[in-house]
Amino acid sequence: MASSATSVARVRGGIVGLFLLFAVLYFVQGMNETVTGLVTQPLYSILKKWKSNPGQMTTFVALLGLPWCLKPFYGLLSDFVPLAGYRRKSYLLAMGAATSVCFAGLYWLMPLPAGARVLLLMALMVPTLAVTFADVVLDALIIETGQPRGITGRLQSVRWGASYAATIVTGKLGGKLCQDHHEHWAFLICGALAALAFIVSLVCVREPRVVAVDDDLPTIRATLAQAFRSPPIWFVGAFLFVCHFNPFTQSVLYLHMTERLRMPETLYGDSISLLAVGSIVACAGYGVYCRLVPMRWMVPVSVVSGMISTLAYWFLAGNTSVMVISVIVGFTYMTANMIQCDLAARACPLHAAGTMFGVFMALCNVSTLISTWIGGYCYQWCVAMFGGYESGFRAVLVLGAAFMLASWAVARKIPHHLIAQ
Repeated sequence: MASSATSVARVRGGIVGLFLLFAVLYFVQGMNETVTGLVTQPLYSILKKWKSNPGQMTTFVALLGLPWCLKPFYGLLSDFVPLAGYRRKSYLLAMGAATSVCFAGLYWLMPLPAGARVLLLMALMVPTLAVTFADVVLDALIIETGQPRGITGRLQSVRWGASYAATIVTGKLGGKLCQDHHEHWAFLICGALAALAFIVSLVCVREPRVVAVDDDLPTIRATLAQAFRSPPIWFVGAFLFVCHFNPFTQSVLYLHMTERLRMPETLYGDSISLLAVGSIVACAGYGVYCRLVPMRWMVPVSVVSGMISTLAYWFLAGNTSVMVISVIVGFTYMTANMIQCDLAARACPLHAAGTMFGVFMALCNVSTLISTWIGGYCYQWCVAMFGGYESGFRAVLVLGAAFMLASWAVARKIPHHLIAQ
């Protein structure tokens, strides 16, 4: 198999060049993600204008996230099926073009008829799939370049730092677009950014052309079978699944803040930006201490940090509390997430990096989607059960923290050699 690790390492001749390349591409991706990016708050705003209840809104978000559950399939294609002679670059170009065209088309389709949730969902599926596929390809490149150099933690820091730098922009800009009733502009901006990613990938990502596919079906089956029989794959995957099962979601928070607490759209947008600030601080810190602190110490830290990132919303009240909590949540959530992603990257075999990391991330996404779907109805049920929106909201927080605590029981089963260093 032609190694794209070597070719990507030559993009700019060193680690700094790799950092810059991944920072730009992941920044654009952070802006273009339909579940957490620039279009997310405008989507919430559109659905709220259509009188969607919490269950309908979280169901929409969960369905929109389904392409993220197909990551292993994208990884298989990128690892073993070259497109136009390339394993990585061609897929990045194809997905960038598809994302740009689809978002631009959505801009021209707006406004849709009131209540057209199915039409809006179908229109968003293609760019969601394209962004997800590109994410798998970039994750594979990170593993291929990071593992041999021992810098997976630093590259994960760059990856998430760039993504949350985008979140700062999406929070401020998304809130402004919603407040001014210009939600459709989000699609045009995302289309332009996808075109930028296309150009950067075309110019900066270089890899040798694959003359022939040298991995036949039996070899592929043997490679994947060996990986899936590995105990680290099972235990790390189970840990990630439980960690991400949290019925407290951004959809629930958005509805609670804007409808129940009557906070303005701009304040919710500001909270997302401040969450991103805390996340970037966590990313920068992790890039320093990930090489100094053994993983066996960081795994329990990820569990505790995840619990704090949920329970901190217990104290949500006025504007000041929103700002403080958002920074704290951003830092603690991202600390937990960085540790989990680094652990997953260490468990991936290099010969199937895209596929196996895709499996890990798909488990996270499946868990998140199920809990997101359940979360909206759980919020409604808790409100009715406990006699008020505040009590119901806090009950969902406790439930989410309980699942995070349960992940520690799974973490203790992770093989020692993965967390010894």
